[in-house]
Amino acid sequence: MSKILHLKLLGKTVKEISKLLNQSKSMIYRVLTRKTPYEPKPRSARPHATDIRSDRRIQRMASSQKMSVNEITKTSRLQISKNTVHRRIIESVHMIHAKMARRLPLSNLHISKRLQWARNHMSYSDKWMAILFCDEKNGPDGYIKYWHDLRKEPRSFFTPQSGGGSVMV
Repeated sequence: MSKILHLKLLGKTVKEISKLLNQSKSMIYRVLTRKTPYEPKPRSARPHATDIRSDRRIQRMASSQKMSVNEITKTSRLQISKNTVHRRIIESVHMIHAKMARRLPLSNLHISKRLQWARNHMSYSDKWMAILFCDEKNGPDGYIKYWHDLRKEPRSFFTPQSGGGSVMV
């Protein structure tokens, strides 16, 4: 760009500049008609349906509350589509759509109760043969997605060990 401006100041025509720099005449005209050499081309686009304040509120709702895009759309009191809400959440550099981890939240109390139960039932020897274990699952299948704020700890959900199950006697 500086070469184009320099050659124009020397009195060269657009045609001469385009031949010297091996550039199109339209590109030379574009550079010469801009107010400053580094001014970006003005973009014409439809204005945003939300302002910056609304965008932050949408992102805060996704980050701090356990809400889906549809729930945020309904509670935001804005006349916007769920796609707009989805785009505003994605525009945040701190938000990702993540799969919720499946974990057993074992505290010291949980661990001691499990050990006590195991010790109490170690002497069941023959009684265990009369018990039928079933691994049917009641609850989430592990595909729970949520909006995860990268600045916070990942969320998890409780799942019974080995998928839960029931005991039939």
